Amino acid sequence: MCSKPCRECPWLVRNQFNDMIIKHSKQYDKPHNCHMIPQDKRGDLWDTKEKTKCVGRKQFEINKQKQLEI
Repeated sequence: MCSKPCRECPWLVRNQFNDMIIKHSKQYDKPHNCHMIPQDKRGDLWDTKEKTKCVGRKQFEINKQKQLEI
């Protein structure tokens, strides 16, 4: 749906709630949906669909893959 992180992306905007999302996502290597998309369109935050996946998390996965290739 989006090609760049939203203005409230947890991977860009740091606060206690966003830090919990990022920590859980990294700890369990679990992607999440963009929280700016209405819940009726995306479903649960952790019930990930590729088209509603958080762009910040996608970028994290790309960077992680590049690190592994080096």
